[in-house]
Amino acid sequence: MKMALGKLPSKAEALNCLLSRWDPKPGMEEVPLTQAVGRVLAEDLTARYDIPVVRASAMDGVAISFALTEQAGWDPARWEKGREYVRADTGDDFPDEYDTVVPIEQVTFLPQGGLSFSPELTLSRGMNVRPAGSQLARGAVVGRKGTVLTAMDLAAVGMGGYDRVPVVVRPRVAFVPTGSELVPIGSALQRGQNFDTNGLMAAQLLREMGAEPVLHPIVKDREEDLERVLDELLSTADIVLLNAGTSKGGEDYCAAILQRRGALLHGVAAVPGRPMSVAVIGGKPVLNLSGPALAAFYGLDWAVRPLVCRWLGVPVPVRERITATLTAALNPPPAMSMMCRLQVVRTPGGKYLATPLAAKGPGSCAARTLCSEGVYISTPGEPPKQAGETLQVELLRNRAQIREAEQ
Repeated sequence: MKMALGKLPSKAEALNCLLSRWDPKPGMEEVPLTQAVGRVLAEDLTARYDIPVVRASAMDGVAISFALTEQAGWDPARWEKGREYVRADTGDDFPDEYDTVVPIEQVTFLPQGGLSFSPELTLSRGMNVRPAGSQLARGAVVGRKGTVLTAMDLAAVGMGGYDRVPVVVRPRVAFVPTGSELVPIGSALQRGQNFDTNGLMAAQLLREMGAEPVLHPIVKDREEDLERVLDELLSTADIVLLNAGTSKGGEDYCAAILQRRGALLHGVAAVPGRPMSVAVIGGKPVLNLSGPALAAFYGLDWAVRPLVCRWLGVPVPVRERITATLTAALNPPPAMSMMCRLQVVRTPGGKYLATPLAAKGPGSCAARTLCSEGVYISTPGEPPKQAGETLQVELLRNRAQIREAEQ
């Protein structure tokens, strides 16, 4: 459905429109634990064993039978290793006939083979012995369904006795760069040509989201080729992203194809990337993202990321935010949600300064804008912000990577 500029749906309305018509049914697969970082656990996992299995020493020392110390005239100087005592290191099992561990710091090994205990030693039955299951009890939860597995999670699951884990199958997200002007990165750039960098960016962003990217080769601006590729990918991918051809240009065939195939909407109150189209074809989401790199990034971030998270059954991640002071005015369009790219620096006093970056126009640099440290997402209807005002900046890099302001 086409809408007048002032009637464009918000990002939330566009997402709700799409999500209400899409009911993904992701499968489950088992993967080796060594390959499970970043995957989403498909079911709860409980420990298969007690750890320790029987019991273990809580410290370095010697294991003895406490009953010996209850006998009249007991003398450790006459004891023999392997008969009255054995060495027991931290975490180690030891023979069942021993039930008490004496700390090594309170033991002297005598030249003739016996032992001498420190006068300060107080013995008690079972001292310094960890019971079975004291580190991990059989049946205890070692992994929760829906957890995005980290290195520490792998250690916990491995402790539970698993070398393979059930995870949610990744959504296959196809990305199709379109445009007769596009050439692969590394080509000798000619007049009228441009590198396909969006495919590179999209593939990495999709991996970070937890999806399996399917990067299709460049498709030139021929409507029949574009529709053929769309149909091919709908048979193999779970989500299809067409990049460019979103507006009303003479070769903007992607938008026309989706309109003909029943687009849910064409145009969203979000810039850059306002003329994007959204459809559900054969039960699968198809999005036509705008061609400029910043617009493609914004669409991937606010529209595609929630789809991947919906599939995986995990919440949409929230970026770290900081309070920064603007060094120049910021004038987002009143009817739009605008992604404003910001250069962020840190003052010697630990405060942050944010400078708006332009991707085009005098003094602009598209590459510098793409590499910005943060973004501000405006709300439709908010007033302009003046230099000296503060705002909440979403960081695109780790806080520790923010450089200090030049003096």
